[in-house]
Amino acid sequence: MRRSIVPLSLLLAAAAVLWALAVAGPATATSPAPHINCMVSGPQPLTCCPLPTGAKASRLQPVCCGNPTTCCLNAPCCATTTCCTGSTCCPTPQSGTCCTPTPCPTGGLTIAASPNPSSAGQKVVISGGIMGSPVAGAQVVLWRELANQSSFQQVAQTATNSAGKYSFTLKRGSVMADQAWYVTSNGMRSSTVSQQVTALVALAASTRSTVVGQTVVLHGHVTPAHAGQVVLVEVRHAGSWRVMARPRLSHGSTYSLSHRFAKPGAVVFRVVLPGDSLNARSTSPAVTVTVKQ
Repeated sequence: MRRSIVPLSLLLAAAAVLWALAVAGPATATSPAPHINCMVSGPQPLTCCPLPTGAKASRLQPVCCGNPTTCCLNAPCCATTTCCTGSTCCPTPQSGTCCTPTPCPTGGLTIAASPNPSSAGQKVVISGGIMGSPVAGAQVVLWRELANQSSFQQVAQTATNSAGKYSFTLKRGSVMADQAWYVTSNGMRSSTVSQQVTALVALAASTRSTVVGQTVVLHGHVTPAHAGQVVLVEVRHAGSWRVMARPRLSHGSTYSLSHRFAKPGAVVFRVVLPGDSLNARSTSPAVTVTVKQ
């Protein structure tokens, strides 16, 4: 019987191949890295899914959503001028692609009220601008806290002009009592302005000319209403004001006082509403009554 002889070199080569296959296992090195798909809510896709953390996260790649107002995580974009990501924002998204990032405004957001103090019902203008790097078209929101309230409420919004300025006009009759204002824009908040508002204190006399011993009625009202509060009826004497009476306002915020003059002369009156939580100290126009002998 003949035996076939296999060269030793061939046996060694085959063994090496088998050992290499056993160690390597199934080939996966050429498989592409998996991607993360965006979540979908109804017909509109949401923003790109965030990448998970951990050792396996390095093989995952973010994928842009179909929504033209969103984009890949490595290219911060936004849909409006009020949206900023990091130090950039996109005022105008481009269809199908990410918009071109522009620098977010830096500096401060200013605010001023004019006039301040104001009279009840007077027109008030709240204005200011974005300092440093002004942005045209930035949304500015006005917040207000009324007297006797403990929180601010959004009351209006507008957009900055080409110079980064804004303005709110509060029409006549809308600012009747003390209040506070501030504005917000692009993640910034202005300082708070305290708006002082004086009440309208009316004063009239039943006659502007009388004689000694005759009774004159002083009367008037206060706007806005301060029912139950005391007002000060003052008379001018020797260059200063002296309190003559302290009538209390009625439910209709009115008052009335009768006075008889003991000697002739020109007598000057005014009425003062002391300051409270609703209005600042308020004074009526002066009224002169001429008393004859």
